Amino acid sequence: MIYKATKLLALVSFMGIMAVGCKSRTAPSGSHAAFDAGKPMEITSFQPDSGGIATQMIIDGKNFGSDTTGLRVYFVDSLGTRHRGGVVSSNGEKIYLTVPKLTYLRTLQVEVEREGEGGQSYTAKAENMPFKYRTEISVTTLIGQVSDNNQLPTVGGTFAATTLSAPAFVTLDDEDNLFITERTFELGPCARNEKGNTDGGWIYAGNLLLADTKKQEVQVLKYLNHEPLNAPTFSDEEGEESIYVPEDKAQSYLRLRKGANYAIQKQAMLFSENNPFGGDGRNWKHCMLINKVDKMLYTILWKGELVRVNPKTRQSEILIKNILPDRVNMKGKNGSDNYYIFSPISPNVMYVVLCDYNMIKRIDLDRLAQDPEYKGEDYAGLSISEGPQAGKGWEDGPLLRAKFNSPTQVAFTSDGKLYIADRDNHCVRVIDTTVSPDQAVVNTAVGIPGSAGFRDGGPDQALFNTPTGVAVSSDGSVLFVADHKNHVIRKLAIQ
Repeated sequence: MIYKATKLLALVSFMGIMAVGCKSRTAPSGSHAAFDAGKPMEITSFQPDSGGIATQMIIDGKNFGSDTTGLRVYFVDSLGTRHRGGVVSSNGEKIYLTVPKLTYLRTLQVEVEREGEGGQSYTAKAENMPFKYRTEISVTTLIGQVSDNNQLPTVGGTFAATTLSAPAFVTLDDEDNLFITERTFELGPCARNEKGNTDGGWIYAGNLLLADTKKQEVQVLKYLNHEPLNAPTFSDEEGEESIYVPEDKAQSYLRLRKGANYAIQKQAMLFSENNPFGGDGRNWKHCMLINKVDKMLYTILWKGELVRVNPKTRQSEILIKNILPDRVNMKGKNGSDNYYIFSPISPNVMYVVLCDYNMIKRIDLDRLAQDPEYKGEDYAGLSISEGPQAGKGWEDGPLLRAKFNSPTQVAFTSDGKLYIADRDNHCVRVIDTTVSPDQAVVNTAVGIPGSAGFRDGGPDQALFNTPTGVAVSSDGSVLFVADHKNHVIRKLAIQ
């Protein structure tokens, strides 16, 4: 009750000050509140010193000017990116504003900028007074029941009643229906059906589910697929809207057309020559992806081949014979599970997570068209220089110094933030790909690195146990996480 009363009093006070400030906007020229280009602007304090999106804020100082035309407030992060606040009014000594949607880099510098006559710019900085951006939304459990029971069967129903045996990867269609694939990542019990049975001891067989986020219900589309199911993708091509789910071995994958109520079709890639799977099909694929530019399916195989598939004819071709580093992976083998996504900013650029090498690459399809010898470029991970074993672990920071530990599925927000399920670090990492690689950094978005467990709460308190899948809602406001060994789907609002 005290908290509510305090919050109400603050709001009333702020609204009253805004009213005074709004009157000052119409002050006549020559008023004492007019900006004086011959004197410096100065920030003496601001309150509050922390907050989230739309937090109401007051900046105290001198010589701001009462005319808000040309008056701007910026929150500047450690990369130098400037985020513009919403200026409401000014009386010359106080600026009234709201905090914008900021960044996962939470310590920011406040700057006031005014454009004077002739286009000259004047700036005041709040020296040694950082603003702490705070995310107000907590991590919550969306689907399933938390359990450490690895014999848990998969049973559909309401979000709260559903049980999941081994949630692994997720994707969303254009109506934010969530598709979940289940599989295991180690020897042991596999994904189980509604009776708790496995399929004859086939340790990797999995389930496919559809979660209707509007009705809050889960439907099991397929139990115990005979091939392991991997990271699904959605194609929004008009009239051909479909979910594609790669199977492990050989050329096979599942297609679920939205126009056919997501009925399951089994399909296969067709090669006229140079079939990379060979006779026994032992060359796996862990992800498939639709390119919005050419509407083609892309996949990268365990041995490193980049393959393009025509989804209508299923004709397939190898574009790059091997994207992998010229060394063995952290298990001493020449291959990797690979997960990837196209950038929303540069739609022909693919970001590729090499799970078994603990690193990330970029592949520019435009450059590939010009240079047939092109194999992509290294992007993030200490493993690039030190090798996958030395680069294994957790460390935030510059791209080439950061450490990962078996990273898996990735997802993009529309503004270019790349989210990575860092499986064995038990957290989700993020990179702002709009920042140049020499300035960009890897940050931990949610989870406590190296601490497996379960706890809902704020991004700095929440715990995960082997998060393997991530997907972002259509409006970019919610991140869905497949929390594998907690047997649940979690969500985090991106604020």
